Amino acid sequence: MNHNPERSVIIIGAGIAGLCAGCYARMNGYRAHIFEMHTLPGGLCTSWQHRGYTVNGCLHWLVGSSPSSEFYALWEEVGAVQGRTFVYADEYSRYETADGQALRFPTDLDTLEEHWLECAPEDGPSIREFVAAARRLTRFRQPLGRPPELYGPADGLRALRQMAPYMGLMRRWSSLSIADFAARLKNPVLRDALIRAWYPEFSAFFLLVTLAWLHNREAGYPLGGSLEFARAIEKRYRDLGGEITYGARVRRILVRDDRAVGVELEDGTRHSADAVISAADGHATLFGMLEGRYVTDKIRRLYEMPLFPPLVFVALGVRRTFEDLPHLVAGLDVPLQRPIRVGPREEARLLVHPYNFDPTLAPPGKTVVTVVFNTDYDYWKRLRERPQEYRAEKERIAGGVVEALEARFPGLAAQVEMTDVATPVTYERYTGNWRASFEGWMLTPQNASVRVPRTLPGLKNFYMAGHWTMPGGGVPTALITARWAVQMMCHHDGRKFVGGIQ
Repeated sequence: MNHNPERSVIIIGAGIAGLCAGCYARMNGYRAHIFEMHTLPGGLCTSWQHRGYTVNGCLHWLVGSSPSSEFYALWEEVGAVQGRTFVYADEYSRYETADGQALRFPTDLDTLEEHWLECAPEDGPSIREFVAAARRLTRFRQPLGRPPELYGPADGLRALRQMAPYMGLMRRWSSLSIADFAARLKNPVLRDALIRAWYPEFSAFFLLVTLAWLHNREAGYPLGGSLEFARAIEKRYRDLGGEITYGARVRRILVRDDRAVGVELEDGTRHSADAVISAADGHATLFGMLEGRYVTDKIRRLYEMPLFPPLVFVALGVRRTFEDLPHLVAGLDVPLQRPIRVGPREEARLLVHPYNFDPTLAPPGKTVVTVVFNTDYDYWKRLRERPQEYRAEKERIAGGVVEALEARFPGLAAQVEMTDVATPVTYERYTGNWRASFEGWMLTPQNASVRVPRTLPGLKNFYMAGHWTMPGGGVPTALITARWAVQMMCHHDGRKFVGGIQ
């Protein structure tokens, strides 16, 4: 560890990005203090207890769960994977039709190709092209060592050599959305299943990379759920000597002579530091804590990019084990006999996620089941102003989900012991995410190559990390951008960056 105690950093937010930034700051000899508005670590990567059940609110798979992944060593640096058990699914998801057909997304690419060709032989050329691209990407490794902002000629050449074999494939599939690819398919079941399995606006390249990770067994689910995963990084940070204050919302980032010099909390107290890293919501950071002072037209346009939609998240605790279902990464997509209205939208299908593979979340013989809907932020924001109607709407949706699941799993309604519903307002209240987006910006063909600033023009000693600094979001983004923020801080301070277990 580089010991130089006179340099200090304040980190805003104890989500995965903030915790990882704290770990790297301590590894490099900075006094680090994290301020977090909530009372728990993890931010969006969280779980919660309700009536004897643990509801997993985030991780379905972790990119980098295997030592064969380029992410694994980085997760080791922040203490996230040591001693952790990961389980690996044989299917990503399963799409059921009203007449009893089931189209599966096996995680093994050979099995996936064989199954899809059997279900949709008329789409043979497209299926073979798609799976061939995914197979090539099983050997793809991202250059993660240094932030692009610090690239020298040697770094650029190294990254180019690493990426060169895949450039053509990346250009082709990054410019194609999932909806674009699905539109080429003749089989209606395969077409709809693909659109439902991922966001249709998403870049098809991301879909292929995800399938490659799953095939390689490099994207497993961490037993215990999301909060336990976050607590492991929090422990690493504390063991390194980092300080953290919960229940402390930052009101303003303090600036003197165009240098970030600390923060002011909502209670009026001020805390000084030599640098500030915001791992909090990007919009709140730029337009709230910094009052828009360093926002350029380019940055303003970034906040017009499409967002991941806000969610209505329904959790059930059920006296049932679902042993007849395989472990599904994303869940079982089932048709409804009668649509459910969720906010302003009618839903004709449910994506059901039984946690039959994680016995730590429920008492013996019981299972947590979650159902998630995309929804409209403004509708829920307005409804929350009428508390009685807001509560009634949540209860109605929970009842509708139970009724719908009864048709697919007879007897389930009588087995439900717990219901819990989170809305966009819930996400906003606990995490501060702008418009309750759960992962920031969508990774679309239009923004796949957009570089989001992690520093601001005219403001020194300030850095940003987290999913608002890279389209696509996710916990790997949080890890990488946190590491990059501390690398940039070290570079500014003339220090050699140190990673790894010290």
